[in-house]
Amino acid sequence: MPYTPDTGDLLPPTVTICGSTRMWQAMADAALHETAAGRMVLAPGINMRDPHPLWEDSNAAHALKARLDALHLAKISVADEVLVVTDERLYLGESTRREILFAEAIEVPVRYWIAGRGRVGASALIPSPVRDRSDRQWAAAFAQLTAVAATGPDRLDLLALAAADLAVADHGFHATLADLHTAARTQLGTDLPDTERVIAAFATRTTARPTTDFLTNDADAATTPPAQISDDPTEAWT
Repeated sequence: MPYTPDTGDLLPPTVTICGSTRMWQAMADAALHETAAGRMVLAPGINMRDPHPLWEDSNAAHALKARLDALHLAKISVADEVLVVTDERLYLGESTRREILFAEAIEVPVRYWIAGRGRVGASALIPSPVRDRSDRQWAAAFAQLTAVAATGPDRLDLLALAAADLAVADHGFHATLADLHTAARTQLGTDLPDTERVIAAFATRTTARPTTDFLTNDADAATTPPAQISDDPTEAWT
């Protein structure tokens, strides 16, 4: 597939879900629908009602609860909209009420999701200058990706890159083409030919060349002498 989103909104709006953990399944349902609608979803990631070693000690549980409360306020602060999940009785726990007040204080729109019914009213998301600028940046990024591989990378290219990664993981940046072929055979279950494409894929992993050079069929990626690089993978990984 081309590197192109299926909507015109390249940087989707972010929705932060709030609610009591007693609404855990309803929050998961809301997250599913919001994601399917093309929104980035931030939601509680821990349900402390379920037993777990991380919070079986009461002191650890209190410390974790405070950390999670602060973390969720941070999620609200980066949201375009807060979606509060509740039930037909409009139950709101103490933490949820505090989160609603926080969202309103920093002028993040608040909307509601009723368990079993869905959203109450339409989304409050509106375009902003920041989002317009971000959309342009993402449009440029998608355009570059599409130019690199309009129909997606070739399967052989992906296998060669994967085998090169495995060879480097096992032997460092002094890995050889023989190591690549061994990794392809033993770990990927395939034999790779000694073509310029395979050599070029190997070069991107052992000489710090950009993967985009390889994907754009840059002949120099296969023929340029290897660069001198450090054994430190953080300095050479692309």
